[in-house]
Amino acid sequence: MNILSAFRMPDPVKKARAGAATVWLALMLGAGAPAFAQSPSADPVVVIVNGNKILESDLQVADDVIGRNLLVREPVERRETLIKLMVDSILLSQVAKDRHIADEADLQRRATFARNQGLSNHLLTVVGEQAVTEAAMRKAYEEVVVKGVATEPELHLRHLVFMIAPPGDEVAIKAAEQKAKAAMERINKGDDFAVVVADMSEDPVTKARGGDYDWRARGEMGKEYADVGFKLKKGEVSAPFKTAVGWHILKLDDERTRRPADYEKIRDRLAALVANAAQMELVDKVRAEAKVERPDQTNTAEKGTVGLK
Repeated sequence: MNILSAFRMPDPVKKARAGAATVWLALMLGAGAPAFAQSPSADPVVVIVNGNKILESDLQVADDVIGRNLLVREPVERRETLIKLMVDSILLSQVAKDRHIADEADLQRRATFARNQGLSNHLLTVVGEQAVTEAAMRKAYEEVVVKGVATEPELHLRHLVFMIAPPGDEVAIKAAEQKAKAAMERINKGDDFAVVVADMSEDPVTKARGGDYDWRARGEMGKEYADVGFKLKKGEVSAPFKTAVGWHILKLDDERTRRPADYEKIRDRLAALVANAAQMELVDKVRAEAKVERPDQTNTAEKGTVGLK
């Protein structure tokens, strides 16, 4: 399995395949895997309706299929709601048969579709689970995370922000500039940057933490911030500068080369990526090997171009 090609997809999945494969997989996987045969002791009877048994496994299937639409979350009440729905479905289906209004051909089509969908769900679940090994996750980590992380610098910045409100208003622009100059004067006199932030900054998100703007690469900050920030030396404070939203002052706390995420912290994400890659590979394989004819396409040229890719 080519892990690298499966993972290096923009936005985040390769657009050429997202239109079909990922949508199909989302629909299939979203329904949950079917419940396969269990031993009688592990699959007790829950209720009997006019002689028809509802087993524990039947209840699980109902939860998999329609449970997501239930507003009830408390386990006991949720279970009773599912049982009531299943009992009602049996009773109403019996009435439909008695009144001879059942369309057997339509029911067979629905049963065939449900069976195929259930088998597809189960197959993809098994394939995904079997693909998730320690070796596969380590390989994905090296190819996607370690090699995929650009060796670009990151800056740990702090900032002071003075908002321009309303935007574009000359009076507001001038007022924000005056605040920035007053803050700069305090910093130049020796006041601690974090103290000035606490007293004066108008960014509610970073004000409480001393203006901490966190670690960011050039592409993760605005152009104005990047142009100013990457010219600073460690510990240096910028002169006030203007953006579309306000006046700002930056301080460079530290600089480093971007590091890959820790393997243990993203194990779950790696497992999901490996599983998804195996599932998509299987879907692509069976599509490539299948003979799919489209009698509904009358144009010969169209027939040659229509596919499942």
